[in-house]
Parts: sequence; C-alpha cells; structure tokens
Amino acid sequence: MNRTAIRAGLVGCGSLAQRGVLPHLAQPDARERLVLAAVVDADGERARRTAEAYQVPHWFTSIEAMLAGCDVDIVLVLTPIPLHYAHAAAAIAAGKHVYVQKAMTASLADADALLAARDRAGVRLVAAPGYELFPATGAIRAEIAAGAIGHAAVTYTYTMGFGHEHEGIRQGEGALQAIDPSWYYRQGAGPLPDVTVYALQLVTSVLGPVRRVTALANQLMPLRRWRDREIAIEVADNQVVLMEHHSGALSVAVGSDCRGAARVPWGAATFFGTDGCLDVTEVDGASGYPTRYRVAGREVAFALDAQPYLRDAHLTIEEPHVYADIMELVDAVEQQRAPRASGEHARHVVELIAAAHRAADTGTTQTLTTAFEPGT
Repeated sequence: MNRTAIRAGLVGCGSLAQRGVLPHLAQPDARERLVLAAVVDADGERARRTAEAYQVPHWFTSIEAMLAGCDVDIVLVLTPIPLHYAHAAAAIAAGKHVYVQKAMTASLADADALLAARDRAGVRLVAAPGYELFPATGAIRAEIAAGAIGHAAVTYTYTMGFGHEHEGIRQGEGALQAIDPSWYYRQGAGPLPDVTVYALQLVTSVLGPVRRVTALANQLMPLRRWRDREIAIEVADNQVVLMEHHSGALSVAVGSDCRGAARVPWGAATFFGTDGCLDVTEVDGASGYPTRYRVAGREVAFALDAQPYLRDAHLTIEEPHVYADIMELVDAVEQQRAPRASGEHARHVVELIAAAHRAADTGTTQTLTTAFEPGT
C-alpha cells in the first residue's frame, strides 16, 4: 500500500455507505490513494460491524470522538441532510478537508457558514452531486452556448418514483441492513433536497444560476410503512419548481414520490430553444449522469467510464458518482487546487431548494441572492 495515501474518516454508515461508498473504497485502486482509518455512526453496533467488515482500524459513535482519537486528513460526511452542517463544520474546525453529501446543508445560513469556515481554515470542500466531473455536462453546456438550439428558452427535468423505505438493503436483518429510513420524511429532508437536487444541479450546471423561483407542492401520503412501523410524513410528496435563470431561460423541475414513466429517463432534461432542442435521452441509473443526448439530428453518447475515476469494478458498484466525488477531493488536496464540484454551486442549489419550499408555502415568488460560475 502506498504510505502517502490520504487517510479518511467516514461519518454515517447507513444505506449509502453500505451499498456504495464502502465497496468502492475497498477496491485496490482506491486503497492505493485513500485509506479508510475510521468510521463513525451514532449506532455503535453499526459502526463496529462496519469497521469489522471493511478492516477499518477505528470506529466511533460521534465525529467529535473520531476527530479527537484518530489522525485523518479528510472527512466524508454521509449522514442525513439535517446533520450535514454540524458534521462538516466540526471537521473543518479540526482542519480537515471535507466531502459532504447532497444537499450540502438544510439552509442557506448553514451553507454560508460552512463556506466561510472552509475559507478561514484553508481546507478544501467537495459537495455532491458533482455533475462537472462527468464530461457530458460540459458537452451539453457547450452545445447550448454555441447556439445548437438557438436561444435556450425553457427546460424540463424530473426525478420521480422514489422512497427510501423501498431500498432493498433496508429489508434485511441486523445493524448493516435494517437501516431506518425515517429521517428522509422529516423536516430538512424529503424528495426535493435528497432526490430532485440531481435535476437542479444538472440544469444549473448547464443554464447557470437562478434569479427567481416559484413552486407548488402537495402531500398525498401522510403515513408510510417500513417493516412493521408507520412513519409520519412531515414533508411534501410532490413538488413542481419553476425557475428563471439569470440568462433569461426558464426551467421546470418536478420532484416526486409518485411513479415515474419508463419512456422519460429519471433525471433527464430537455432543453427547448428558439431553433431546436437538446434532449437527454439516456441517464445512467446508478449515477444519474446523462449518458446520451440528441441535438440537431445528432446522437451523442458517453459511456460511464468517460468519468476518469470509474474503471473496472467501480463500473458495477452502486453509487459510482459518489466515489468520483470523493476521488475529486483526493485529487484537489494532492494538487492543491479548487475542486470542480464546488461548494459555491452546492450553496446556490441549497438556496434554490429553500426558496422553492418558501414559495410553495407562501404562494409568492422568491428572489435568490447567491450565484456561481458554471464549469469552474
């Protein structure tokens, strides 16, 4: 093993970690560059069993104990959305570089505080989902910027048919499988920040930041079931978000826990312009990356391994985009450069989500205050 490999602490050993992140980090090529030195979970049995399963030398039940008791260079925050800020802020305060899952935080104030702390500490932060790490994103943006559809006018994107209680891993037994999904249905979480965030991140990557937003929402399922338990739902099931970008283009994002349509790929987008349209016709189901689009009579395709970090076993393990995000942080630390999956973009999407919630609650259009530069 390379003795100069970066040492990481992973916080949150739930479904995402078990299905995707830990199997990716266990691969030989990952271990050459990133050594998992510690895992953390509030469920001590889950933390202990995760450490045993992946030969991780240390396990803890709090990030504070991990930061005090183990030497790490970066911290991977995979906890529920309402905990992202506290865990990322604790890591930054300890001088650690941070990867944080989507949505980066539950509020704009927390996002502002996190980026300010990052800058004071001089550390690097990668925020999911890193669409800038997949070359199709830049290609789509370049097509539209070059006038392939004339002036971009309206975009439609959607993410549908999801509920964490249905994940297969949660149906098993024991601490590593019987993983409670209740957090997803509480305030600060739900379909918009956890799933529709992909659509919002993609459309803003292509069209740039949003100036104004309005939204509608409903809740059709006040209760859900997981195993033998009922879960009381605190968030909307379905949201329709209408955005006005600084460019003048409009976009519509639908986020929902209802059933999707097979003919419209989950996470796809269609960009309509004055002279034509660019239609994302295929999305990789494991990552959410757009892998095929049609424009001006041309079909353009990208294999998943167009992402340089994704090779061999990484192409078959769940959540490959998360692994790519994490390796982007490793590269940014080693190369002493700004990450391409930027905290500024993630903060803008956090504000967009919060503004959409307010718009749906109040019936009034909201004006956003943040911006970012796409492609940087």
